[in-house]
Amino acid sequence: MTPPERAGASLDPEVAAYLRASYPRNHRYRVARGRPVPGWRLWRRARRLRALEPAGATSLLDLSASLGWFVLDAARRGYDRVVGIDVHEPDLAAARAVRDHLGLRAVQLEKLRLHEVAERIDALGGPFDTVLCVNLYHYLVLGSRRLPERYDGHDQVMEYLARVTRGAVVFSNCTDLDQLPRHMRALAVERGLDGDYTEDAIRAAAARWFRVEEHGRLGKRPLWRLVRRDD
Repeated sequence: MTPPERAGASLDPEVAAYLRASYPRNHRYRVARGRPVPGWRLWRRARRLRALEPAGATSLLDLSASLGWFVLDAARRGYDRVVGIDVHEPDLAAARAVRDHLGLRAVQLEKLRLHEVAERIDALGGPFDTVLCVNLYHYLVLGSRRLPERYDGHDQVMEYLARVTRGAVVFSNCTDLDQLPRHMRALAVERGLDGDYTEDAIRAAAARWFRVEEHGRLGKRPLWRLVRRDD
């Protein structure tokens, strides 16, 4: 059991306001009665994603932790090793404030990228049972205006995912160019990467390391479970 909020204490009002107003809206939540309470959009997403966690999983890595709800929720549900990474420091600061407020000591929140986690995976306790890769993949392959650095194609990203996973990657992302936001489509064209951003290319790269299970769609994006292969 994790300790409840300190008696009589309340979350810093500035942090609470940030949680309510931050982008994207489907990551918003509030803290009430000693727990993080998701908004409607987040609750719907979380219900689908949790259903794909491997049975008996005790460790979770969120590759795009944002405001931290998924890692906080995993710790409350009994996961004993929980790590969330992101590159946006204001979101991480808010998530750390909630973690400390709720006393969820199992949660580690770091400003790291995927390759850095792969390189120090032993220091983090080894590969994780559950890895969340949600609304992130196009940034890994294409980069962004905020973080221009990108990985060298689908094969490299999938290899890194395999290095941090011993169970399954819960994967919901844009898998075709026309699913991407307009500014990301323009960036792909600008960088000459538009021709290889297809579902077939992503699936082929994943299949070298994982068994690809399809589970419908999460909103407009495909929902897959990538089960780590031992062969």
